Amino acid sequence: MDQPGYKLHLLKGDMKEHWSIWINGNWRVTFRFIGVDVELVDYQDYH
Repeated sequence: MDQPGYKLHLLKGDMKEHWSIWINGNWRVTFRFIGVDVELVDYQDYH
């Protein structure tokens, strides 16, 4: 998943435990890890 085109990164502020991958334009998928599992997946327009 850590491919340059996905722009995988850890978020800051209120979402500091969440990760984000870029989809296109302003759209991203955000999620967080609970152990080895992923939860709270969301598709967001961040602007």
